[in-house]
Amino acid sequence: MENIRKLFLTKTIPDLVSEEFDMPYIKFIFDKETLKHLKDYLDKDDTEEYYKGLKSIEYLFDLYNEEEKDELSIQVHDSDKFFNLLEELIKEYSKREYSSLVHPYNFIRSIWLRMGVNDINNVEEFLERQLRFLKNDSLLYQTNSVYKLDEKEELVYNIGNNEDWFETNNRITFGIYRTGEDIFDTRRYDFPSIHYGFSKENNIPTCFIYGIQSLSTFLKDKTIKEKIQPIKKELRNKNVSPEFIISLSLFLDFLYDHNVKDIEIPTLQVFNYIYHEHISNKTKKKYDSYSEEEKQELEKNYEEGKYDDKELEYMHTKKMISRFADKEDIISYNKTERLIQTVQELININPEIELVSEPMINGENLVLHVNGKTNILKDYNKKERTI
Repeated sequence: MENIRKLFLTKTIPDLVSEEFDMPYIKFIFDKETLKHLKDYLDKDDTEEYYKGLKSIEYLFDLYNEEEKDELSIQVHDSDKFFNLLEELIKEYSKREYSSLVHPYNFIRSIWLRMGVNDINNVEEFLERQLRFLKNDSLLYQTNSVYKLDEKEELVYNIGNNEDWFETNNRITFGIYRTGEDIFDTRRYDFPSIHYGFSKENNIPTCFIYGIQSLSTFLKDKTIKEKIQPIKKELRNKNVSPEFIISLSLFLDFLYDHNVKDIEIPTLQVFNYIYHEHISNKTKKKYDSYSEEEKQELEKNYEEGKYDDKELEYMHTKKMISRFADKEDIISYNKTERLIQTVQELININPEIELVSEPMINGENLVLHVNGKTNILKDYNKKERTI
């Protein structure tokens, strides 16, 4: 592969400050000695890339020379270690069999969005953990039946890659599948997906949970939905989705079966709010560039089966509007307060979940230890049940 310093200067930095990605708030502070020697890694024979790299170095010098450093700036303490870890990450990432990103180097642009406050203060340790996440990708990489609920129903799980890599490497989705008389008649009820990564902290297998999100586009089977209702009715906190509780319970049981009992939940991703604020503004600007007549025409064309670039671009923009326009506060809430409340509700209803550390009191993350299974679906087929 090309030398990592050259890639960082000719791709990563230009991407971060470009209008396309619009992430100039992610700033790196290198020591002066490192900055002085970065140009030695540029290829003078490639004129365009060479001047692009020089421009990045000039930009980094400007950040270094700022009298008042941005408190969210990422201070690189050991530049050799920093670049070596980035190189290892790229090599490890390239091994991912199911990676669907256009180019493995692209994830270096977005990996910073999952940084917490402590991560910004120690970027080298942050990168080491991301490398551990990648190396443990295959720990649960399979799709199997977890257990049968009755003759026609079973609980299954599916593990998939997160393409944008913003939250973390992988996500897991639990669902109840019901088979009818016809072998092809399979109904399903998917619970929200959980974004996770595996690491070893102080030599202890630890699962990091970055978020719970409803991603399934399948219609939920009505019969299964009715059987879930008794569980949902027992949950007291109206701000917490019962489906989030069920999903998290199933995942913790699953981890316990795989001898993973320590859980960390990062509760603050410092760049994430700014990023979604920028996406919101950019998406609204793009959507507003279409006249009402154009919107109606492109939507009509699409419904009639015309999938040219204009139609596809408009429909993508419309989808982005529904996902991101003015949603930065909601997204932030879901990643922080709502996630914390979900965990607290689960602790309240199940004594097997032990709260080890509360965020902002004993540390930045919410830390749990699982002493036993929650068995959230133990009475799934009973009309009345108790947790």
